[in-house]
Amino acid sequence: RVLLLLCSVAYSVMALSNVIEMPSDPSLIWAVPLSFNALVGIAAPLLWTGQNVYVSRCAARAARAAQAEGSESLEHWTSLMTTRYNSLFFSIYQFAGMSGTALASVILLALAGGGTAKTALFVTLGLMSMLGAALFLVLPDMPDNAASEDSQPTLWDTGRLAFKDARVGLMIPLMATNGMTLGFWLADFQAEVTCPVAGPGFTGFVIAVFYGVNSVMSYVWGQLITRGWMSRRVVYLLASLTLAIFLLVKLFWQVPQNYVLAPGSNVWHHQHTPAAPDILIVFMMASLFAVGDSFFEAGPPMTLQTFFSGADQVVPAMANYKLWQSLGFALQFWIGILLKGSPDVRASLLLGMLGLSLACMLVLDRCVASLDSSDRASARELLS
Repeated sequence: RVLLLLCSVAYSVMALSNVIEMPSDPSLIWAVPLSFNALVGIAAPLLWTGQNVYVSRCAARAARAAQAEGSESLEHWTSLMTTRYNSLFFSIYQFAGMSGTALASVILLALAGGGTAKTALFVTLGLMSMLGAALFLVLPDMPDNAASEDSQPTLWDTGRLAFKDARVGLMIPLMATNGMTLGFWLADFQAEVTCPVAGPGFTGFVIAVFYGVNSVMSYVWGQLITRGWMSRRVVYLLASLTLAIFLLVKLFWQVPQNYVLAPGSNVWHHQHTPAAPDILIVFMMASLFAVGDSFFEAGPPMTLQTFFSGADQVVPAMANYKLWQSLGFALQFWIGILLKGSPDVRASLLLGMLGLSLACMLVLDRCVASLDSSDRASARELLS
C-alpha cells in the first residue's frame, strides 16, 4: 500500500509542476517538470506491477474461499476469479480515463484554452490524483500466504522468466503489440484521422469515447468468460480480429483532409466543412479499436495471474507484463518518427504483429498451458 501511495504521489507532483510558468529561453527552471516527468517514468512500472500483484492476491484469496465451499478445484476457481477481478479493475480504470478526458475537454472549452485553462486543468488533475493516492491507505492488507515468505524477486528473476518460461515468452508478442497499438492510437490515429477529418477540437471527445467503450467491454468480456459463454482463447481471437479490422479500415480509407497541418506548424487550418458521416466513422473506429484493446489490456494480466497464482513468480510475471507493453508503446513512437511518411507501412507492421501475437497465443494454449479452466459449469452456479 505504501509503494502504491508513493508512486501515485509522483503523478500528482508531476501534474502540479506543469503549472509553473516556463520561460521561452533556456533556464534551470526547465529541469523541474522534466525531473518530475522522469520520476513518473520510474514510478509508473512500480505502480502498475504493485496494482497487478494486489489484484492477483485478491483473486487468489477469493479462489481459495470459493474452493473451500465448493467441489471444484482451486485451479478452476483461480481462473474464474482472476478473470472477474481483472475485468472489473480495467473497467473502472478505463471509466476513469473517460471521465478524466471528458473533464479536461470541458475545462479547455469552457476557459477557451490559454494559460488560465492550462493552470485550471493541471491543478484539477493534481488534486484529483492526490485524492486517488490517499485512497490506497484504506486498502486492506493482502499478504500472499501461498508464496514463500523468504522470496524477494529480483531483476534477474524478471528477465529469466521472460526467456526461460514459455508461458511468459509466448505472450511477449501480444504484450508488446498491445503497447504498439496503443501508441498508434494515441499518436498516429489522432494526427492522421481525427484531426484531419473532424479537427483538433474533437480529439478529446474521440479519446473519451474510446475509454468509455473500453470500460464497458472490459466488463462484458469478463462476464462472457466467467459465465462460461466464451473461453479466453475465443476472446483473444475476437479481440485480434477487431483490431485487425480497425487497422484495415485505417489502411484503405481515403481520409478527408478537412483540416490541414502545414509543415513545421502546430496549427490546423480549416479547409472544408466536415461531413457528418465522416465524423461518425471516426467515432466508430474509436469504438472498434476499444473493443479489441479492452481484452489486449485486461487479458494478459488475468492469464499470467492464473499461471502463477500462489507462486513466487507472480511479481516477475506482472513486471514482465508492464515491461513489454511499455517497450512496445515506446517503440511505436520511434516507428512513427522514422516512418512518418509511410502510414501504410506502419499499419501493415501492426497487422503483422497482430498475426504473430495470435499465433503465439494459440501455440501457448495448445502446446504449453491452457488459457482457460476446463470446466465452466460451477461458474454459472456461482453467478446465479
